[in-house]
Amino acid sequence: MSDSGNSDIVITAVKRAKTLRALRNGPVARSDLQDEIGVSRTTTHRITRELTDKSLIRRVDGLYELTPLGQLVAGEVEHLRDTVEVGLQLEPLLPSLDRTDIDVELLADATITVQEPGDPYRPVRRFISLLRESETLRGFDTTTIAPMYVDEIRNSILDGMRTEVIYLSPVIDQLLDDHHEATVNAIESGQLELFVHDELPFGLVMFDDRVGVGGYDETGILRVFADTDDPAVRVWADDLYEEYRKEAIPIQDHADWTG
Repeated sequence: MSDSGNSDIVITAVKRAKTLRALRNGPVARSDLQDEIGVSRTTTHRITRELTDKSLIRRVDGLYELTPLGQLVAGEVEHLRDTVEVGLQLEPLLPSLDRTDIDVELLADATITVQEPGDPYRPVRRFISLLRESETLRGFDTTTIAPMYVDEIRNSILDGMRTEVIYLSPVIDQLLDDHHEATVNAIESGQLELFVHDELPFGLVMFDDRVGVGGYDETGILRVFADTDDPAVRVWADDLYEEYRKEAIPIQDHADWTG
């Protein structure tokens, strides 16, 4: 098949994604298909003829069904739809994620929490809910929604949560200014390890059972937070964290540290 023929099938499949999706679970009568996709009888006839001409569907015993090619294409179109949906939700993170080797499609099944009008702190609440369920916290962050800044996080650390976090230097400076004694006490107790790095791409957190990535708006408020228990994402997060951890220095070696 020529490149133009391939392109025609792709264009048709994307345009008729709703019809292909309606047929993925098995053969359907034209009248039922019409109800499912919500168009007129004439439009349904035109769509089925178009998809038949492209060898994506066929009519057997009065019912329409996907051909083997149609099954393959319908699955890919659905995958594309899911990827676009995830991409739109993760848009603030995409420039940073692009600098890592993660396949964004791995986040297709993640819980994605975004800001809403009148409720800018939904992602923060999701973060806190996962924090409450975890006994450990490890990762890096570009701002101060992390240990010792939010009261609940600080209390979790002081109550015994094992925590290891890498921060940018300005965040460390603010942390020491605002919570110097509590930070020192947590570090000396062995519950908290803090490191300093010159450049971090986004927020990354590894709880006991889930991995989260977060992106911030220009005011420093968490705009989107995606979390998942996918083992492949955990492997990616572990490797990425170790990469930055090797380049970071302990807070005890930071210029403003006075333990």
